Amino acid sequence: MVRMLIRLLFSVLGHRICCGRIPSWTARVGQSWDTYDVAPGNLYNVIWRAQSWIRSRVD
Repeated sequence: MVRMLIRLLFSVLGHRICCGRIPSWTARVGQSWDTYDVAPGNLYNVIWRAQSWIRSRVD
């Protein structure tokens, strides 16, 4: 089921979903920016984790 979702997202959005550039303004949303282990609730880190999760599941 997860793999089907990833394939669907990838077919619709292409590399933008997994490899797209994360805008710098996202570092100022949520917790103040720091590394993932210090500020996991920062929007930049959340997007980075999502991209990493998607990349790990794309065939």
